[in-house]
Amino acid sequence: MAAVTDITWQQLETASGLSLISSDASGLIIKISALTGNNTTDKNTSGVIEALFKLRDSASTAQESANDGKAIGERLASFPPSSSGTAVDGYVIQTGQIVAKTPLSTSGLGGINN
Repeated sequence: MAAVTDITWQQLETASGLSLISSDASGLIIKISALTGNNTTDKNTSGVIEALFKLRDSASTAQESANDGKAIGERLASFPPSSSGTAVDGYVIQTGQIVAKTPLSTSGLGGINN
């Protein structure tokens, strides 16, 4: 089988469980309001951390589905599961990574395999 080297935008949207991505003549549009549950219409509104964390989490879920039935060495390993610490003052610190390989030519960013 061929190695999984990336996921599609459709796989990301399916994994999110939301109607998250649309398109128009300019390209694909990620609906931040759908992702965060906040009606975000102003570019000066905060919320980037939440949106990117949720996108990365959905990408991890999409990666799991894309890797079903793949052998070691063919599975995408760019979105490892998040890790959580213990609760302190009502918050839990969560860490999530995105792991990519970048060619020396600085174009063609891709995922890694395990």
